[in-house]
Amino acid sequence: MSKKVALLTTNFFHPKGDRIIMGGAERYQVDLCRLLRDLGYIVEVWQIGDNWTKEFDGIKIRGLPVSKTEYNTFPELNMAFYENSMSFDYALYFILSLAYPLAREKSIGISHGVYWDWPGFDVANGKQENRQEWLRRMSIALTGPQKLVSVDTNTINYFNATLPGLYHKWEYIPNYVDTELFHPPEETNSANDKIRILFPRRMVPVRGVNETMRAAEILTEKYPQLEFHFCGRGHDDTVEMLMSQWADKHERCYYYWKPFEMMPEIYQQADIVLVPSRSTEGTSLAALEAMSCGKPVIVGYAGGLSNLVLQDYNGYLIKPTVENLVASIEELLHDPNKRKVMGQRGREIALSFDKKKWLANWATVLSAVFR
Repeated sequence: MSKKVALLTTNFFHPKGDRIIMGGAERYQVDLCRLLRDLGYIVEVWQIGDNWTKEFDGIKIRGLPVSKTEYNTFPELNMAFYENSMSFDYALYFILSLAYPLAREKSIGISHGVYWDWPGFDVANGKQENRQEWLRRMSIALTGPQKLVSVDTNTINYFNATLPGLYHKWEYIPNYVDTELFHPPEETNSANDKIRILFPRRMVPVRGVNETMRAAEILTEKYPQLEFHFCGRGHDDTVEMLMSQWADKHERCYYYWKPFEMMPEIYQQADIVLVPSRSTEGTSLAALEAMSCGKPVIVGYAGGLSNLVLQDYNGYLIKPTVENLVASIEELLHDPNKRKVMGQRGREIALSFDKKKWLANWATVLSAVFR
């Protein structure tokens, strides 16, 4: 008989069940569920929702009608999941804090990067004792699962320094890219073509979209050969409408989003790719996909991006201000050979993060815990 795995997350579908924002974490969840299914497990997902049951990619996703948060943890969601998944053999906590206060005996917690570096985190937590309570709860969440998987070394270093004694639980499994699907284009743009700058991210402030929009306004006025392409979803229809309105007002600025299967071509048509995250970042799928397509990247020094980009080797690690974005883009704009060399180096680095290695690493951890 096949063993059953229950996965707990906060949102895959919108809590009302009417919308998916297919970002990096959601794609990771889909690929992890596919791996579990390929290994012979039966998988179901629980999340915040209005008591509905939906299906995506053959996986049942169930909504639990609890949404209360305390100190950036979800104790009611955790308890509802614990009770509803009792018939399952194993559990995956897709966000570390979801393992508080109770974790199933044979379970794994996952970190997709530090999120408490978000500028509003301390404001939301208020007093210092609230921050201490959050950290106390995190120590309980990390203690419960048998293994803790992190997509970057930043998270591991933080907790090794802040909550020592859990070193033996941590496994570093960085994010991944299908290097056969995401590959350099057969032909590159000629010197007379437009230079395309791509921002392939969610349209949210922590991803640096506001700074990038301002940089686009400045640079498209200065350089008639430049185009800026913003490709990604917003959290709601209003954000996407505002992005479309902004793009319509600025020459050679474009906003759209494409399904995943079209993204290799989007990267291949770009000359420079921006991943200027300010916070809440792991080993970015977007950065890896751009590198795998042989593109130089300009990234913020947040989260696990320093696991992927070496300064002035395959891209730039910057503090993502408008001024820094403008300066970095201009430097690459004026040096086509540097763009080419950085792109070639990025492709070489991306091969070390091939999806086959990710699948093998996860299969090893699953076999160690789910026995």
